Amino acid sequence: MEKKRLTPEEKHIEWLKNEIEKDTVELEKEKLEFISRIKNFKKEELVEEPKKLTLWQKIKLALGVS
Repeated sequence: MEKKRLTPEEKHIEWLKNEIEKDTVELEKEKLEFISRIKNFKKEELVEEPKKLTLWQKIKLALGVS
């Protein structure tokens, strides 16, 4: 069975389709890898618990005084 000869335009289109497919596969792989890394984080590591401020600290903060 002989392979059909492609014109230069058809070769470019085939190349582009192959590149798009490779990029899609690579993107999917990176997404899965990113998801697995995110799952390893703990909430406590990402978000600090707010500190309890005294009344005077709140007043200073509201007035912008150090």
